[in-house]
Amino acid sequence: MNKVNTKVTLRLRLNELSGLSETEMERVKSLLANRITTDGEMVITSDEERSQRINLERAYFRMEALITAAARLPKKRKPSKPSKAAKEKRLQAKRRQGEKKAERFAPKED
Repeated sequence: MNKVNTKVTLRLRLNELSGLSETEMERVKSLLANRITTDGEMVITSDEERSQRINLERAYFRMEALITAAARLPKKRKPSKPSKAAKEKRLQAKRRQGEKKAERFAPKED
């Protein structure tokens, strides 16, 4: 058989990772918990390509992307209110719908 081992497995000990604050590290540990072993290692594998070098580059890139995305704090949502025009447009649509339904019934004969 002609088989070549090109799969790459990266392991990163999170306690040795520097450059992240405590809150960022907690976010990484909570959001990437399914990729972290009981020893505190983050495991990434890559076997999409036939070249081990390319798989290694992809694994490094994916690990970096996962950590930076998990460490980034989400923006706080600013509650907003609908504009006056939007409220009026909604009420007009409701009136049109009501009129459409009212026209379905024939007037009662006395």
